[in-house]
Amino acid sequence: MSPHFVWPALQHLDAGASAVLMWVERSAGGLKELAAVGVFQRCLASRSFPWPHLSAYQSEHTYLGGLLVDADSVRPVVEAIHEFLARPGCLWKGLELPKVDTAGKLAEVTQQLSQQHRLPAQMLGPQERSMLTVAHCGEDLLRETLGKKLNEINRCMRRFAEQGEVSWHCLRKGISDASVEDFLRLEHLGWKGESGTSMRSTKAGEAFFRDMVARFDRDGRALFTELRIDGRAVASTCNFVSGSMGFAFKVGWDPELRKLGPGMLNEVEFIRHARTHCPDLVSFDSGASADSFINRLWPARRALGLLLMPSSRMASLTLTATRRLRDSRHARRPQPEIDAIIQQVEA
Repeated sequence: MSPHFVWPALQHLDAGASAVLMWVERSAGGLKELAAVGVFQRCLASRSFPWPHLSAYQSEHTYLGGLLVDADSVRPVVEAIHEFLARPGCLWKGLELPKVDTAGKLAEVTQQLSQQHRLPAQMLGPQERSMLTVAHCGEDLLRETLGKKLNEINRCMRRFAEQGEVSWHCLRKGISDASVEDFLRLEHLGWKGESGTSMRSTKAGEAFFRDMVARFDRDGRALFTELRIDGRAVASTCNFVSGSMGFAFKVGWDPELRKLGPGMLNEVEFIRHARTHCPDLVSFDSGASADSFINRLWPARRALGLLLMPSSRMASLTLTATRRLRDSRHARRPQPEIDAIIQQVEA
C-alpha cells in the first residue's frame, strides 16, 4: 500500500490500468490533514461481491491489502467512506478489501460500524500467514522450531565453509546495484526462472523491482540479506520496512548448491542475527503461502481474509444470501432462510 510499491506496480506491471485514488482528510485547527488513502479498481461485479464496487488494487506481487489509515483515525475514516459510498446515486455499492488482517483495527471497526448501519460486513476465507517476532529471534528459537534438524543445517554451513570464506550480511541502507543484480540473478536461476515467474522473467517485472527497491532504499526502508562465499552471493532475500514492521518480499538462491540449502541457511542466519540488525522492528510478515518452507522457521501466525463492506441494503442482502448459499453447499445441508432473502433481493 506504500506509494513506493503502488506507483511502480501501476507503471510497469499494470501499465494502462485505471485506478481510483481515494483521499480522506480531517480538519485540525483550520488546516486539512491526510487521514487515509485507498487505491482501488472499478469492478462491475465479482463472485464475492455481485454488485458494482471498488476493489483495493492488487498487483501480481501484492501480498497485503486494505487501506493506509492513520492509527488514531480508523473509525472516522471508515464512517466517512461509508457515507461517501452510501450517498444517493453512487454507482459503487461497497468495498472489497483483499488480504486484510482479520484481527486488525480496520476489520474490527468496519464490522462494528456496518452492524450499526444494519449492513453487515463480511470476512471471507481467512488464511494463516507466518510471522516472525524479532524479540524471540536467536538460537533458542532455532532449536525450538527445527529441533534435531538444526544439527543438519549447521553441518551444511560447515560444508559451505570448506568451499571458501562464508559470510552473512544484512543490508539496510544504501542497497548497491550489485546487490540488486545478485538478487535478480539468483531468483532467476531456479524454478522461478524456468516457470517464468521470477522478476527477471519479463522486462516489466525487472523494471518494477528496480524502481521499487530504489524508492524504498531512498527512505532507508529496503532490507536485503545475503549469504556469500568468497564475496559471491549464493542466497539473497528482499524485504521492506514500514514503521515497526518488516515485510518479506522475494527470495533467491543458487540451485547448483541446492544440496547444501543456501536459501535455508540464509534464513537461519537472519533468525540468529535479527535482534542485532533489526532492533527497531517488532515483527516480520512472511508474505508466504501455506506450503512455504518459511512456515516452519517463522512460528508466529496471523490470519488474512477478504473484507466485504456493503454500502446499500440491496448489496448487503445479496452478500448475505450468497454467503449462506455458500455455507449450505459446504455443509451439504439445506438453508430454508435463503429463499426468503433471495425473494427480498428480487423484490
